[in-house]
Amino acid sequence: MFFLKPTKKRIYLDHAAATPLNKEVVAEMVSVLQSSFGNPSAIHQEGIMVRNIVENGRAKVATVLGIKPTGVTFTSGGTESNNLAILGLVEKLHQEGRAYSDMEVLTTKIEHPSISEVLPVLTAKGVMVRFIEVDNEGKITVSALEAVLSPKTVLITFAYANSEVGVVQSVSRLTRVVRRYQKENQTKIFVHIDAAQAPLWLPCQLERLDVDLMSLDVGKCNGPKGIGVLAKRGLVSLAPILFGGGQEQGLRPGTENVACIAGAAKALEIAQANYQARAERVSLVRDNFIELIKQTVPEVLLNGLEGEERLANNINISLPKIDTEFAVVYLDTHGISASTKSACAGAGSGESKVVAVMTGDTKRAKSTLRLSLGEETTMSDMKYVLDILIKYRQKMEKLTK
Repeated sequence: MFFLKPTKKRIYLDHAAATPLNKEVVAEMVSVLQSSFGNPSAIHQEGIMVRNIVENGRAKVATVLGIKPTGVTFTSGGTESNNLAILGLVEKLHQEGRAYSDMEVLTTKIEHPSISEVLPVLTAKGVMVRFIEVDNEGKITVSALEAVLSPKTVLITFAYANSEVGVVQSVSRLTRVVRRYQKENQTKIFVHIDAAQAPLWLPCQLERLDVDLMSLDVGKCNGPKGIGVLAKRGLVSLAPILFGGGQEQGLRPGTENVACIAGAAKALEIAQANYQARAERVSLVRDNFIELIKQTVPEVLLNGLEGEERLANNINISLPKIDTEFAVVYLDTHGISASTKSACAGAGSGESKVVAVMTGDTKRAKSTLRLSLGEETTMSDMKYVLDILIKYRQKMEKLTK
């Protein structure tokens, strides 16, 4: 049965890669762009005016995340935040006298490239990188974490919610294991989470999650692109990885992007104020579509968990014997934006490394399709998407006969 829907509206299902700007965020940014042009480091009136905008934005973000304003560092996005968290912590520990060879960093093999591509830099310095095993749904289990903790462990870094398959890690449960190990072994282990996909759907207070560092990318939660946050709790100290002026408490040199900082603060306020209601609405559409496609296409495979342990807006499926790269192109010609994997993982042919690690099935990993919904996505939209997918599948079956 087809669910044809006459429409000229495009259906955007790549919110994991980029989100549209919220109107309130746009208004906030336009106001700053029109009224404030000074350099925040200048000591004259124009400079002081924009410095106040930066610090007000910092205070707002700190309130949203439940930390002190000094714990908020503005960056260019999630990638820089992840790099600064990992490299900045290791370098600071080294500066304080700890040998690289005496440090271990724990992570998983399903992380975003902004974490996984930092690892060779660490190993080149002599830092040991060890991997926490994930189960076939992408979850870090307590036993897997316990198996790799050691007295040399200084940092654990992983995604709060995976950008490809949407698995949500049980962060608080994992940090309890870490804190218990710390106490028993009289050591200090820092926990960093990549929360780029989280603000619209999950709580992001560092105290609640008991993490030391959190990376955010505001372009993923209806804010402007090119602005991110690295949030720190407690007495976390980092070394800079970029060099120049003394902006951002010496951690991030360069003149601040004042309008984007104002927009970031507004976007994060809106995202976290309504995340529960938003997640409930969108997850209903997600679950209904998953059930519908399972009924209609029996061979479809869902990658990742179901229910609350999955991002409310994430659908990641494998369609055996279907070229999903071409499926994305076909969907695009029918007014639907989708993807096969993380945009930062690179376009073109190739498997999803995340699905390959989780399942051990390369064929399944080469036939993935990621549909990441937005707040405005309706079930009518998703029925139309299913109809186009069925048409594509039938077209491909005819060509291969």
